[in-house]
Amino acid sequence: MTDHDSTPDAGSSPVPGSSPAPGPDGFSAGEASFISEMGSLMERWGLPQATGRLFGYLLLRNKPVDLDTMTRELGQAKSGLSVAARQLEAWTLVRRSTRPGSRRIDYEAVGDLQHLLLVNNAHMRKFTETLSSGIPVAHGEARERLASLADLFSGFVEQTEALVADWEARRTTS
Repeated sequence: MTDHDSTPDAGSSPVPGSSPAPGPDGFSAGEASFISEMGSLMERWGLPQATGRLFGYLLLRNKPVDLDTMTRELGQAKSGLSVAARQLEAWTLVRRSTRPGSRRIDYEAVGDLQHLLLVNNAHMRKFTETLSSGIPVAHGEARERLASLADLFSGFVEQTEALVADWEARRTTS
């Protein structure tokens, strides 16, 4: 990729520990593998593989990137990448920005993914409330199932909030 901070100047020797030279598609083998794996992972979550590939690509970037650059470097259609970027933005995995004096939109991966966990928790809390609202009207095994699921998701929300709080406390003391 073209924006690595460790990319050496033309004619200089590679910096130890820097990325290997890019392959024909512009990515090192490791970068290409990561991007592909992220595409496969997010596809299993019900999102298009292109959305996952774009997320993997943006995670490897050191600065925001516009759709034209994404299109050129990923070799995918601009329209598809635009849809993928909006999906990632809806999931709060990327943020958009503009450059002064330009109408181009740049995208970058969000570094504070704890925010995503807390947004997800808000949805899970609502899901838990909805499950709980069904308990009084259910009977027999259905009532037990709803109560058990509501309890499980309530615990999930509590544990996730505790995990994020612990992680943030560790980050501030480091």
